[in-house]
Amino acid sequence: MSIEHEVKPEEKLLIDDLSDRLESLQMLRGGDSAQTEALLEAFGSSGQIENQMLKELSSKVPLLHTSRFDEAHRRAMRALEVFDRNGPRPPSALKVPKLIKPVANQIVQLLITVIVRSFQKRLVSHLRQLYALREANSPVGSDEYQLLATARIQVDAIAPDLNKTSLPLPAFLVGGAAISGTLSFVGDSLTSDIGRFCFSAGFLIVGLGVFWCVLKAAGIARSRGRIAIDASFQALWEVIGDAGSPPKDQARMFAVIASILLLAIWLVVPSVIAYSVLR
Repeated sequence: MSIEHEVKPEEKLLIDDLSDRLESLQMLRGGDSAQTEALLEAFGSSGQIENQMLKELSSKVPLLHTSRFDEAHRRAMRALEVFDRNGPRPPSALKVPKLIKPVANQIVQLLITVIVRSFQKRLVSHLRQLYALREANSPVGSDEYQLLATARIQVDAIAPDLNKTSLPLPAFLVGGAAISGTLSFVGDSLTSDIGRFCFSAGFLIVGLGVFWCVLKAAGIARSRGRIAIDASFQALWEVIGDAGSPPKDQARMFAVIASILLLAIWLVVPSVIAYSVLR
């Protein structure tokens, strides 16, 4: 004997609501656009991003703290100056064997430069766009308009100098030649068992070394950005008001790349060795 659980009349399940909305959507296709928009809104969510958008739209002033803008802008410009000068410098002290320290220094500095320069470009681009939009949002002739116009002109003036190439051309050419030579060597080495074992050992050592260099460079770049940039630009964004958050550097992305590289090492090396053993 089976026992059926009766659903109370007043109880409404989510599946019922979803079915009603989908049925209504089918009926509204080609119908009243206002009703369609209202139904589509019902499928949307009012989350953190949507609430932040409404908060920013509700703000009617181009600058939240007009009297402090000039000070915050000047401090941000000084932070950019310090970061531009010191951000790409070589690592202060790498704890590696003396034999490989010169090579490690060069690789880590190159990666630091890539992260720092790309972050610098994003900062300048976001800042100029924000100034330009808030300038357009200011009444012409107002104090806010004059302050933002002056700040935007200053950012326009320094942008070409700060938008420097992330990767020096000689390093790019050397890297391309090294990759080409490495691929040729790998192709030759995989023709024998000894070559495959040597390739696996070399790939493991080099891969772990690159993994360490990427993580080290990401950590140093993040530390320098935190010292020179974070507080000053956070203060500027606070003074401007309702502008979200300043852009972040790509140190975390580089750390993710390093983790993927490490995963590739643990997949490729055993695969090559297993292939050699099975043959």
